[in-house]
Amino acid sequence: MYVPDQYAEREFYERFGFERHYEGDEFPGFLAIRNGDAIIGLQRGTSEHPVYAEGLRWQFEVATIKEIDEVIATCTTDNLDHEVHVEEDGVRFRTRCVIVRSPAGVAVWFEGPNEL
Repeated sequence: MYVPDQYAEREFYERFGFERHYEGDEFPGFLAIRNGDAIIGLQRGTSEHPVYAEGLRWQFEVATIKEIDEVIATCTTDNLDHEVHVEEDGVRFRTRCVIVRSPAGVAVWFEGPNEL
């Protein structure tokens, strides 16, 4: 993913539990982050490879209610503009999604588990 600042982007994702996966001299301006099996490459955008975030959305499933609460707490503590969207269907399900934008402008959705 081409971004304006790969280090700011990495720092953003690290707030939510991503770890550093790769950074080396052989690929200047490129690094990678990881969370479980998900690996995201972050490259500084150039005129040849411009930054593109319009309409881009990542959606990550959060396994527990505690973890979705931690995402909300991180956003609040770090003053990250975010929205908590609640999806409900009577007595069958209630799910909270936290929507926050990365420094590159990517909409990042953290979808919690069914709370019923």
